[in-house]
Amino acid sequence: MHFHFQYISYVWVLLASAVVMAAVGIYAWRQRRVSGAGPVAVISATAAVWSLTNALEMAGTDLPTKLFWANVQYVCYGTLPLASLALALDYVGQGQWLTRRRLAWLTVVPIVTLVLIWTDPLHGLMRQNVYLDAAGSFSVIGKTYGPWFWVFALYSYGLLSVAVYLLVQALRRASPFYRGQPLILLTALCMPLVWNVLYSFGFSPVPRHDIAPAVVCLSGIVAAWGLFRFRLLDIVPIARDAVIEDMDSGVIVLDQQQRVVDLNSRAQRILDYPAARAIGRQAEEVFDAWPDLAGLYRDSAARAETVLEVGGTPHTYESHISPLIDRDGQKIGRVIILHDITEYRKAQAQLLQQQLALAVLEERERIARELHDSLGQVLAYVNTQAQAACQLLSEGQTATAENYLTRLVAVAQEAQGDVREYIASVKGATSSRSGLFSTLAKYLERFSQNYKIHTELSVPENLAEDALEPAVEVQLVRIIQEALANVRKHAGASLVRVSLTVEGSQLDGQVMQVTVQDDGRGFDPALPTAGGEQSFGLSIMRERAEGIGSRLEIHSLPGQGTRVVVRIPLPKGERDGNS
Repeated sequence: MHFHFQYISYVWVLLASAVVMAAVGIYAWRQRRVSGAGPVAVISATAAVWSLTNALEMAGTDLPTKLFWANVQYVCYGTLPLASLALALDYVGQGQWLTRRRLAWLTVVPIVTLVLIWTDPLHGLMRQNVYLDAAGSFSVIGKTYGPWFWVFALYSYGLLSVAVYLLVQALRRASPFYRGQPLILLTALCMPLVWNVLYSFGFSPVPRHDIAPAVVCLSGIVAAWGLFRFRLLDIVPIARDAVIEDMDSGVIVLDQQQRVVDLNSRAQRILDYPAARAIGRQAEEVFDAWPDLAGLYRDSAARAETVLEVGGTPHTYESHISPLIDRDGQKIGRVIILHDITEYRKAQAQLLQQQLALAVLEERERIARELHDSLGQVLAYVNTQAQAACQLLSEGQTATAENYLTRLVAVAQEAQGDVREYIASVKGATSSRSGLFSTLAKYLERFSQNYKIHTELSVPENLAEDALEPAVEVQLVRIIQEALANVRKHAGASLVRVSLTVEGSQLDGQVMQVTVQDDGRGFDPALPTAGGEQSFGLSIMRERAEGIGSRLEIHSLPGQGTRVVVRIPLPKGERDGNS
C-alpha cells in the first residue's frame, strides 16, 4: 500500500501534542511506584499515538491513506476509556476491582471493534457512504456511522461515565482540605469526553475537524501535573475513606489559622457537630462546650484525658494532638484524635478495686498474726504478773503487789493503744480505696489529735494518686503507720513530717521516696534498744518494704531525731500529672 501526504499547518499542533504526551508517558512510567502512575502512562502513550496517527490522517491526500490511519486510531479509542476507568478506580481505592479476568471481558468490545473496522468494506457496520470530503483547506473523511459504531460509542461512554461517577462521588465526600484533588482528575477526564461527544453528534465548534487528540494532550498534562505535583494517589483521599472515616476514634483536622478543615463521622457524633457546620469555623467556636479540648488544640503536640458528654452520658477520651507537616517540612495544620477509653477506665477501676480488696485481705491476715504474737505476749505477761500480785497480796506484801499492779496497768494501757493502732491500720487499708494521699492525710490528722504530736504531709503536684498498685499502697500505709507508732512510743517528738518525692525519668525509670522524719530524741541504730520493742517494729517495716520490692533506710542520732526512708520503684510509663 502506498501512502500519499501533503503539508498542512495543523500537523504541527498534533506533532507537538504527540511529543508532549510521549514525554509525560515516559515520566509516568519512571514514577510507576506512585499509585495511579501506570494508568497515566498508558493514557499518555495512547494519546501520543493518537496525535501522531491523527496527524498522518489529516496529512493524507487520498481516501485509502486517510482510512488506514483512521483505522489505526481505533486502538486508541478502545484503550483510553479502559485506562481512564483504571485511573479513577485507583484514585478511589478500588484498583483491586480491575482483575485480569474482568479486564479481559472489558476488552471484548474494543477487540471486536478493531476486527470490524479493518473489515468494514465487507459489511459497513462501522462506516457507511464513505467518501473524500475536499470542501475545506484540506480533505477529510466523509461518512455515515454504522450500527456497531454506536454500540462501541455506548460502551466507551459507559466506561467513561463510570469513571466520572467515581470521581464525582470522591469530590462530594472530600472535605475542602482535599477537594482540589478529585477536581483536577475530573477536569482532566471531562475535557476530551465533552469534546468527543460534541464531535460525534455533529455539534463540534470546529466543523469537519476532530481536534480531540489536542484536547487529550491538555487533559493528560493536567492529570500528570496533579498526580506528580500533588501526589494525588499516595494517601488521600484513599486513606481517608478507607481508614480515617471508618476509625473508632474521632479525627479532627485544623489548619494553621485554627479552623476546622475536616472531621470524620465519629468526631461529628462525639461533638454533636455536623461537618457541614463545623468545617471552616474556628476551633474555639466548635469546641466552645468542651474547655478541655479548647485548651488542648492550642498546644502543638499534647496528650491528655478529656471527659465529654455524648448522648447525655459522660465518656472518657484520650486526646492526642500532633502537627501536620508537608513534604517540605513546613507545618500546615494539626490533627486531634479522640479515642474513647471509657470501658478501659471502667475495667481498670474494677481491676484496681479487686487488687485492693485482695491486698486488704492479705493485710488483715498479717495484722491478725501480729496481734496474735504481740497480744499473746502481753496476755502471758499479764497472767504471770497478776498471779504474782495475788500471791504477794495473800502474803500481806501490799506495797510490792501494788508495784506489780501499777506495771500491769501500764502494760494494759500500752496494749490498748496498740490494738487501737491495729484497728486504725485496718481502717486505713480499707479507706485507701479513696486514694493514697487522702488516706494518709486523714490518718495523720487523727494521729495528731490522739497523741498531740503535730504532723505535716508533703506531696508533689505532678505525682498521680494512683501511681502505685493497691497492694503496694496498703503496705506503704502500714510502714508509715508503724513508723508513727515508734515515734509515739519512743521518740518523745513534737513534730512529724511525712513527705513524698519522685526521682528519675519515665524513660529510665522513676522511684518514689517516702520519708518519715521526727524531731524526737533519736537513737543509735547500731545499739540494741531496751526490751527490743523498737527493733521489733523496725524489722516489721523492713519486712513490709522488702515484700513490695523496696528498700528501707533508718537515719538517726541521739538528740537529733529519726528519719525513716522508703524507696519504691514506680512502674515504667506510669503516671505523673502530664500523662
